[in-house]
Formats: sequence, C-alpha cells, structure tokens
Amino acid sequence: MTKMKIHSNIHSLLNPGCVVWVSAGDGDNDSVFTVTWNMPVRRDPAMVAIECSRNHHTYQFIRRSGEFALNVPEARHVNQVLACGRVSGKTGVDKFEKFGLTRESAEKIKAPLVGEAFANLECRIAHVVDMGSSALLIAQVVSARVDERHFVDGKLVFDNGLELLHHLGGDRFCVSTQSIVGATMV
Repeated sequence: MTKMKIHSNIHSLLNPGCVVWVSAGDGDNDSVFTVTWNMPVRRDPAMVAIECSRNHHTYQFIRRSGEFALNVPEARHVNQVLACGRVSGKTGVDKFEKFGLTRESAEKIKAPLVGEAFANLECRIAHVVDMGSSALLIAQVVSARVDERHFVDGKLVFDNGLELLHHLGGDRFCVSTQSIVGATMV
C-alpha cells in the first residue's frame, strides 16, 4: 500500500458521525441547520457534542435557551440536509417550510424536532468549550426517540432499509447501509 502525505482536508479522513439536523428555538422562533461535526461523548448519562460556529443563526437560539435537538435524517433527505446547511436563517427564511420539514413538539425542550428524522435527541447544554469563532457544545440527552423499525433490542439495525448520511465535503456524502460483526482475534 502506497500512502501520500496530505496537508489539507485532514478532517475528512475521520468521519465524525452521521449528519444531523440541529434544531433550536424558544417556543416562538426557531431554526434548523445541518451539522456533520457531532459525536457521542458519554454513555450514562447519555451525552453528545457538536461543533457550532458562533456566527450561525441557530447558535443564538442555542446560546439563549441552553438546549437543542439532534435530528438524524436518512439518506433520502440528502437534498434537504444540503439545503439546511447552505441556506442561512439570518435571511429570515423559514427552513422548515422552505425545505418541506415538519415541526414536531419535543417532550422536554422548547426546540422543535424534525418529523422526517428517524431519530430525535433532545439535549441540554452541560459545557461550552470556547474555540474562538466556534464552540464545542457538550450536552446531556434528556429524551430520545427513534423509529422502531430501525432500533431493535437496543441496537440500530439496517434490515428495514435504513441509510445514514456521512458528509465527505462539499456536496458529497456516503451512506451507511448495513452493520457487520467482527470476530475476536485474541
């Protein structure tokens, strides 16, 4: 195997997880945007982290409310995912309406959930790490729900056509379509 040295786009070698829509709001106003830099950080209690530019329109809702939702889309929503990442809410556009997304009420937070997502995680900020022009938001998951077709016996399953999006940069994505089981080599 021949390997080449690279100096840019190094982050693209490590897929940070599946793409999510982040929704936030105060009950009267809200917004949604796409985030690829997200990850679980703790199992019990469940905690997640996202990296968010302080300039994002939706960040202002998150900062004021201290909460947000992670909404996990399927690959069939790739155009809506891309659009929500490219169009700013600062222009006054209602991205839910413009891109055909359904607002659903959350159980424990004021932010809306995205109805088209196969999974929704309601989150409250626990820590904010200042990264200059962006922030690493570490949050506790206070409620979660998932399409029962894709979560069986406590595990994510792909048997019913689940396809998760992973961002490769620009308008390129790859798709997770199956799980595999490895064998212990000890």
